[in-house]
Amino acid sequence: MDNKQYVVALEISSSKIVGVIGEPNANGGVDVLDIEAERSLNCVRWGCIQNVEEAKVRINRVISRLESRISPKKITGVYVGINGRSVHNYSMPISTTFDEESMITENVIESLKERYSGEADVHGDILEVIPCRYFVDNNEISNPIGAYGTNVKVLFNGVVAKNMLKMNINRALDSQYSIKGYIVTPLALAEHVLTNEERQLGCMLVDFGAETTTVAIYRSGVLNYLATLPMGSQLITRDLMCLNVLEDAAEEIKKTSGNAIASESGRSILVDSVQSTDVQNYVVARSEEIVANINEQISYSGLSREQIAAGIVLVGGGSQLNGFNRLIEQMTKLKVRFGGIPSSVTLHDKAAHGIEYRQIISIVAQASSMMKIGDSCVQDPVVATEEIPVEPPVNPERPIVEGPEKPLEMPRKHKGEGEKNKAETDRGDNDYFDNDEEPPRKVSTFKDIFQNLKVKVTKVFEESDDAYYDNDEDDKSQKG
Repeated sequence: MDNKQYVVALEISSSKIVGVIGEPNANGGVDVLDIEAERSLNCVRWGCIQNVEEAKVRINRVISRLESRISPKKITGVYVGINGRSVHNYSMPISTTFDEESMITENVIESLKERYSGEADVHGDILEVIPCRYFVDNNEISNPIGAYGTNVKVLFNGVVAKNMLKMNINRALDSQYSIKGYIVTPLALAEHVLTNEERQLGCMLVDFGAETTTVAIYRSGVLNYLATLPMGSQLITRDLMCLNVLEDAAEEIKKTSGNAIASESGRSILVDSVQSTDVQNYVVARSEEIVANINEQISYSGLSREQIAAGIVLVGGGSQLNGFNRLIEQMTKLKVRFGGIPSSVTLHDKAAHGIEYRQIISIVAQASSMMKIGDSCVQDPVVATEEIPVEPPVNPERPIVEGPEKPLEMPRKHKGEGEKNKAETDRGDNDYFDNDEEPPRKVSTFKDIFQNLKVKVTKVFEESDDAYYDNDEDDKSQKG
């Protein structure tokens, strides 16, 4: 068996459940070996598992197909990307004061971070705690470690989600696969899709998915704002179903004929039994509503558009809608680019080149960086040891005889039989056992010993009586 290190990651989104397996490489990146997906529209809503049992079946299918790539090895652990409608940030400052001027160490910042986790008034799980801004004696500083002061304050941004999000993931995995770590999907995307320059200058990462749209705003290299909107490209599909078409047909019409920007020609043609102008009206109206809500997040973050100088980076399956990127540019007045595949990731699966896999690729890249040396999500199969038959113990008081088991009848001696009994006994033993085999040694019991002793004592007395009477007759003849 080889000792290769494998990393396995899962993404559970509103449109699909995706699994990926890869090998961390020597350059700090990961080689993606395979990506598998299952539709999840019926069991996952807004990024949260609704039907646990159905999600469990789909997850098992994905992992089973990944295992076939590395057979006979078995997947035992997974990293899980976590995202959904309830994911958002919660900002709160935590400060401490020293009796005298002291040096600020990493332990001081960690203690403030622990206080945030205990004091933050949030309803749900705190998935991540990120320090955003530092102040030493009321002066902002980029790195407080090593600085001296009497007061230090840190503005923390916590990533929060409802308890149900992680709880249902645990139920779906059902202890069959250990969860080696949760990875916040927007943070993983930002780490591996955004450049350092974009994070420093300020940028907005928009993940336009099927039922949710996640907006993450970075400034000065750290997360400043995070929100998840309960709207996605699936809303456009459902709008098109009003044209009396089924969901699959509406999805196909959206992909082939839909455009987020209104056409200026005004001409209408028949597309899949529906008028193109009707399709256009539905797609444009819903797209503008979604972009308007994305645009509003800038003001909610407390930042100005000038502070988002690097513009918008667009990812997600919904962003493939024709004209959607140009619509965002028009309404936000910011430049837009599509997020690419991280340079640290090497793909060995052609299907992974689609833009819809940016999330899971970022998750597995982040998971690979978290793994320790010698750690792996895959184990060799357990080799069954061959059972060695054990001979039954031999009872010395009972000989082993081939053939049907039956009690051995030992001949009994009777008083006065002498050598005749002995001969018959020997003959009986030889008849019972095979002529080539030695008869078993007889084991004397207390009854046999007593019987032998009785025979010997009787014989002594009989010989003594015969001698007495012989002497008495001789005396009489002499006297006579």
